[in-house]
Amino acid sequence: MVAVLIGLNAATYSQKQKEPDSELSPNRSTFNAGATGTQAFYSLLSETGRKVTQWQEPPAALLTRQTNLPAVFVVIGSLRRPFTAAETEALLRWVSGGGRLVVIDRAPPKGLLATSAGWKLSASEPDMAEASVVDPADQQRMTAETAAAKAVQPTVFTHNVNAVQPSRFAGSIGFLRFGDNSNGDETNGTDENTGRRSRITPSYDSVETPSQSSPVIHFAGGGKNMLVEAPFGNGRILFLSDPYIVSNGGIALVDNAQLAINLVTAGDGIVAFDEYHQGYGSENNRFLQFFEGTPVVAIFLQAVLLAGLVFFSQSRRFARPVPERELDRLSKLEYVAAMAELQSRTKAFDLAIENIYTEFRRRATRYFGLDNFTAKSSDIAALISERTGSDHAHVADTLFACEEIVRGEPTNKKEVVRLVDALRNIELKLGMTRAARNRV
Repeated sequence: MVAVLIGLNAATYSQKQKEPDSELSPNRSTFNAGATGTQAFYSLLSETGRKVTQWQEPPAALLTRQTNLPAVFVVIGSLRRPFTAAETEALLRWVSGGGRLVVIDRAPPKGLLATSAGWKLSASEPDMAEASVVDPADQQRMTAETAAAKAVQPTVFTHNVNAVQPSRFAGSIGFLRFGDNSNGDETNGTDENTGRRSRITPSYDSVETPSQSSPVIHFAGGGKNMLVEAPFGNGRILFLSDPYIVSNGGIALVDNAQLAINLVTAGDGIVAFDEYHQGYGSENNRFLQFFEGTPVVAIFLQAVLLAGLVFFSQSRRFARPVPERELDRLSKLEYVAAMAELQSRTKAFDLAIENIYTEFRRRATRYFGLDNFTAKSSDIAALISERTGSDHAHVADTLFACEEIVRGEPTNKKEVVRLVDALRNIELKLGMTRAARNRV
C-alpha cells in the first residue's frame, strides 16, 4: 500500500510554478534574490564588514536577550506576518531604551507610526493600480516620470548622498503638530505635507517623558517626504517610504546603496533584519518547510494515516472472543519430579510400584510377543530367566511381590527401592532401557 501511494503521488505530482515578483505581492525578505527582495542589501552590508543578522524571533526577544543584542532593527514591508499589539509594544519599548528602528514601507504598520514628540505621524499610500503590469526588475518602467529625491538638509543620513531614486509607487510620510496646550487633549494640528489642519491625539502615551525635538525630514521629492526621522524615548525611528530604494531591483540606482548603508550604520553594533514577520522563525515546522513544494509531505502524511488505520484495525475484534492458548510451561522431567515428590510426601509407595511395574510388564510382554492382559507372571519370569540367565526363583519372587503390592499388600520405602532396583536390572539385561530403544 505504501508503494502504491508513493507511485500515485509521484505520477500525479505537478511542480508548482514559482510566482514572479510583483509590487502588488512583494517578498522583501533578505533570503529573496528576486527583484523585490533585499538579499543584495544584506550581502552588501555583510561583505563590507558590517555585523548583520537575519532576525527570526519575536520582538520580545529584544528585551530578554543578554548577548548579541542588535543596535539597529530593520523592518521592510510588505509583511507576511502582521505585527500584533504585544509585538508592537515590545519593539517600541526596545526603541525607547535607545535602539534605532528603521521602517521601510509604503504603508508602515500603524502601531509603528509613533513618536514621543508632540507630533502625529501618518502615511499616504500611493496608487498601485499599475503595479500589476510593471515588472519590478524593469528599472525604467519602475522609475518612469519620477524625479530623484534630494537631501533636505545635511545630516548623518545624507552624507555622501547626492540624490536617491525612488519608484513611481513611492509613498509619503506626513506628520501633524500639536497645539500649544500640553494637557494631552485633542488639539488642532497642521499637516506638514498638505498644510491642512485637523484634530489629532498625542502618540507618546507609552513614554513617560515626551521628546522635545520634532520629526526631521532628510529626503523629499515630488511633493513626498521620502525619509523622516522621529524621536521615540531615548531612541529614534526612521521611516523610508519606498522599499524599492533598498530592493534588489533599485539599490544600484544613483546613491540608493549609500543611503541604505547610512540608514543602518551604527558603529560596531549589530544590524538585525526582521525575518520573523516575513514568515521565517522558530514557530514554523522546519521539516515541512524543507520538503515544501514536493510530494514528500503528502506521502509522509498518507503513510502515517495508513499506519494509523492498520493499528486501529488490528486493535479491534471482528468475531467472538477466543481464549488464549495456555502454554505448557513444565517439562516432562519437572512433571516426573513433582509426582515423585508428591508420592514421597504422602508415602504412596504402592502407587509408585503400580506405575513402574505396570509400565515394565507392558514393555516385557511386548518384548517377548505375549498378550499383556492374558500372560501370567510365572511365564514372563521363565522367559526372562531363559533370556538373561538370571535365577528363575529370584525373578519370579520379584514379579510376584510387585503384583501383591499392586493388589493392596502393605509395603515400605525400603522394599519399594529394592523392587524398583531389581526391575531396572532386568530391563538392563534385556536391553529394554530408554537409551537403547532410542538407538534402535
